[in-house]
Amino acid sequence: MKSLKTESVDTLPSHQSELRAKRRTSTPPPPVKKYEELEGGLGKEINFRPPRIPSAELGPVGAVVEIRDGDGSLRKVLHDVSQNGVAFEWEDGAAQVGDHLPEIVVSFDGHEAYRGEARVSSVRVIAGKQIVGASFLDTLMNVDDVLQLRDVKLWGAREAGSTPRQRPWRVPGHEAFKARTSELRLLFEDAEQHLRELETSLPWHVTHGDHESPARAALVERMRRDVVEDVVALYVEIGALYPGIPVTDHPALKEWSLRHLDDAFMQSPWVRRAYEKPLGYPGDFELMNGLYGNHFSGSSLFAKAVNMAFVSVPAARAVVERKNLVRARLDALLDSAAERGRSVRILSIAAGPAQEVYELLERRTRVPCPVEIVLFDQDRRALGFAYSRIQPLAARFGDQVSVVYLHDTIKRLLRDANLFSPLGTFDAIFSCGLFDYLPQPTATTLTASLYQRVAPGGSLYIGNQTPASTSRWAMEFHCDWYLIYREHEQMLEFARAGAPGAAVSIVEEPTGINPFVVVKRE
Repeated sequence: MKSLKTESVDTLPSHQSELRAKRRTSTPPPPVKKYEELEGGLGKEINFRPPRIPSAELGPVGAVVEIRDGDGSLRKVLHDVSQNGVAFEWEDGAAQVGDHLPEIVVSFDGHEAYRGEARVSSVRVIAGKQIVGASFLDTLMNVDDVLQLRDVKLWGAREAGSTPRQRPWRVPGHEAFKARTSELRLLFEDAEQHLRELETSLPWHVTHGDHESPARAALVERMRRDVVEDVVALYVEIGALYPGIPVTDHPALKEWSLRHLDDAFMQSPWVRRAYEKPLGYPGDFELMNGLYGNHFSGSSLFAKAVNMAFVSVPAARAVVERKNLVRARLDALLDSAAERGRSVRILSIAAGPAQEVYELLERRTRVPCPVEIVLFDQDRRALGFAYSRIQPLAARFGDQVSVVYLHDTIKRLLRDANLFSPLGTFDAIFSCGLFDYLPQPTATTLTASLYQRVAPGGSLYIGNQTPASTSRWAMEFHCDWYLIYREHEQMLEFARAGAPGAAVSIVEEPTGINPFVVVKRE
């Protein structure tokens, strides 16, 4: 069976080398020259002489030079060494060119590389110290042995995590987590082989074309049944173990998970984007779009299966369900306002692709009352995307629907309580994902600012993921994506503190992972 780490043009695009470069720095190999481009010696270098190795290049290897005669021995500090000689520090006037040294011993970490006679061949002053050069007379020294000893010791002294004795993934316990992640890796390896064989038997337009067909529908269903369901089940099991892991053990288990699963995970275009964050922040509008549609995405059938699995896990479904909940509430608001002969004003905070607004207008055949929608986002690209989809829909309803695309920073949103004051009040204000990133004091302050803009009888909807999410391990370990998860009581706490006297309640979406705290002005 082929390992996931084996590169394949069909199944593993260039993500592996790029990702490794980001996660673990590596030195690229030098460019290979053609033989006719190779250069020989120049000038004095034409007359070959064994290269000198300065003591600084010996790294952790300890070098000792001893000068012995009948009166005893003297230890000297090594300056450099070569095949045919050695240079060392010696006090002024102690040696002259031509002096005979009856016995000189050069050792490296206890390994005796040369013992024998030598003759002083040079005396020079370097950096205020007298350096004596001595030529070996009995034999040449095996410098390769010394360099190989250095390389071995350097390998053993590399940074933590690089040597067998410093395995960053080693941590006692957590057998269930290790077993499940290992099992998931094996599941991926089997699926990759199976889907590669299937892919070679199908025409390209079925596996990678843009058009739906009965064959494509059957293929998707087979992949869901044979691969996706098992992957999601194991993924959820691993996620359920995560809350019980001490934070101190996270680095080791993160490395364990990366080593076992990252190559497979990163084949999913959705996961890859979540990790790379090309727009500079997590959870961008394109990432949300990846949850709302085009799940059959990837460079191979296996990549598509991995992508389908990730957009099917409970936390991903929760994002879709929270969008559905908001759309349903807006639908009901329009209908009830029409019955009372009122107009409706809606404000979306950190709107992103504004999928709930798009679906609201796309599904309705009529808008029974005047509607004004304000979409606020810090990302001009997100607003541009929303504009291109929503504006043609709004135009269908003429003057009944107007949409304002408000571009400003999250920093100003958090600091300026009067940001929306010129726009008046709103019947519905909703923030689906922003509060996932705000600490409790900031969440309270923003709640207070937004509640000021809620019209009488209107509601503020604030979404926040709960610790029930089984995706936290994958988001944090593989995507460096961190949220602030809150229990219901913590959500109620910042809502009550930000809007004293308001009616506050929790509304659940079907998965229970992404509820809303609803702050209603009576």
